[in-house]
Formats: sequence, structure tokens, C-alpha cells
Amino acid sequence: MDEERLLLNDVDEAVAWVGDSGLFIACGRQQNNKYTALERFARRHDITFVIPQRVYAELGGAPDRSTPGQTPINSAIDAAWVTVADDPDYTNSTVSHVMDSVRRYIADSSSRNEDHIEKADAALGAVAVNCLLNRDTEFVVVVTTDTDAGEGVVAALDANGFEDRARFKDGFELIDEIT
Repeated sequence: MDEERLLLNDVDEAVAWVGDSGLFIACGRQQNNKYTALERFARRHDITFVIPQRVYAELGGAPDRSTPGQTPINSAIDAAWVTVADDPDYTNSTVSHVMDSVRRYIADSSSRNEDHIEKADAALGAVAVNCLLNRDTEFVVVVTTDTDAGEGVVAALDANGFEDRARFKDGFELIDEIT
């Protein structure tokens, strides 16, 4: 069974889909066929992409070219196929450890200084762990166009007590598969 079928077989209320800015940037404007395909995919499979506050901030600054007065991410939120996660509880040691592990993984795999890793990448890990700490969520799918960040979140979760409860899905691959 290929990975896409496995992911879709896992689509139910016990699975959280965590999205990164790269996924939405790659889709483009609302009238773009990639954007409409992502929305159709989310609706068909009853998926609500959860995005960190930092990702929302990155996407919220986009020009209002698609719909006067509204960015594409706000339209997706209004249509309820995207939601913005609450700020992570930084006092929770598991959240902090996962975020640190994500930064360390990305730094090691990309040969960058840990201090130069985007905060939004670590925030993906925080949202993923918060979803898994919720008793209703058994599994997370992290969708990002940044391979280091996606693999880093999965590795960080595995290293912090959430073995085999997360999968990375490349956002470019997802878009290609659904368009």
C-alpha cells in the first residue's frame, strides 16, 4: 500500500493534520487550481489543517490580491478547513523538549546554527505534541514543504514518547497527488 493510501486510511477524527506555511504558499491564490484542490481534499476527507500561530502570522501578511480585504488563509479559516492552534504551553516540559529537539534536528541535518532555525518550524512540533496530548488525537500528519522540519518533528515526537504516532507528508507531493 502506498503512503498516500495509508494516510487517507488514517483520516478520521483521531488524526490531526498540522500544516506549515510552505503548503499554503505553494498553493497560491484562491482561484489557483492547487488551492481549490487542497480545499476539496480537506472537505472530501473531513480534514481541518491545524496551523501554528507563527504560521498564521507568516501567511496573514500576504497581499490581499485574491479576495479584496482577505488573505487566502483567512478565507480557509472562515470556510473551516483550516484552524489556528492556541499558543503552545511553553511551561509544559514535553512541549519544550519537542521544540528543542526539532531545532536540534534541523540544525544537524542542514548544518545551520540552532539559533537561526525558524521559530515556525519548532512551532510545528509544539502544535503536533499538543494535538497528541489531547486524548482525542491518536496520530498526527505533519504537512510541510520543508523536509528537514517535517522529518525533525517526527523524530522529535519519537524521541519524546510519541513513537510511531506521527508521519511527515511533503506538501509539494500532496499538491501533486491531489491536482
